[in-house]
Amino acid sequence: MSAERKGYHGPSIFEGKSQVDSTARPAWFTENIESIPESGRRLLENYSEILPEQVLPHRDKAFNIWSYACIGQVRFLDFTLPKLPYWSQVLPRLRSGATFMDAGCCFGQEIRFLVFVEGIPATQLYGFDLEPAFIDMGYELFRDRDKLHANMLSGNVQADPTAPDQRYLTDLVGTMDIVHAASLLHSWGWDDMIIATKRLVSLTRKQPGSIVIGNQMGSLDAGQYPMPTGKGFNYRHNVDSMERFWRQVGEETGSSWKVESGMFLPAVVKENMEHSWAKSDPNLRMIWFCATRA
Repeated sequence: MSAERKGYHGPSIFEGKSQVDSTARPAWFTENIESIPESGRRLLENYSEILPEQVLPHRDKAFNIWSYACIGQVRFLDFTLPKLPYWSQVLPRLRSGATFMDAGCCFGQEIRFLVFVEGIPATQLYGFDLEPAFIDMGYELFRDRDKLHANMLSGNVQADPTAPDQRYLTDLVGTMDIVHAASLLHSWGWDDMIIATKRLVSLTRKQPGSIVIGNQMGSLDAGQYPMPTGKGFNYRHNVDSMERFWRQVGEETGSSWKVESGMFLPAVVKENMEHSWAKSDPNLRMIWFCATRA
């Protein structure tokens, strides 16, 4: 995998230094993790039957592929779904058999949460990630290759959907009741974010009530901001820009969406704002969204 490809999604260069070298870790890599979120700890101990301290070798291996902050700080074990406002409508639908796609699923940790904690049948759950190695690492970390029957795929929302290596996603067009995109869409500027979201929309059933949900980096002052690598930009939404964004997605896909969203400032973002790579935006926030097909 080229360094250029790494830098597109996950910062591989920071202040001129390679971030795949363990001697030059960026500010968003926490060398020693003092504790793992309780929900993640229970999953590891009771589902995977491993000790929390055994997570770090898996984390380090993954970080050397893509240097995402959620990997470097082991935040992937702090499950997103049950914390956000749309959860109250998502869980009953899942328990009634709704199909669910986790886009940019990383290790597939949210899918394991749904199966083990909430008892959702794995056969109605799907996940895909750009990096196939993350799918395999998920099986290694959670020790469930032979028992997890969810549909775990490799896919790229920026790729040509007609390309042969994208057939797994293309075969699922129009089959999802719920598409979940956590910490995914902030990887791009506005135009590329539109491309990616249109691909996610294509996966949803073409009927009222299908939803696309997620959370991502945002800003009280919406706009394009430089990536921490210094290469390229990402778009950070606020509530108003999120509304405009989904209006454009609807126009370009011949669909209509009712969008709810809200800004929030979790503790980890407050901590990260103390680092040089985040200080360029004092209005940095997270934003959640729930887009419902009308």
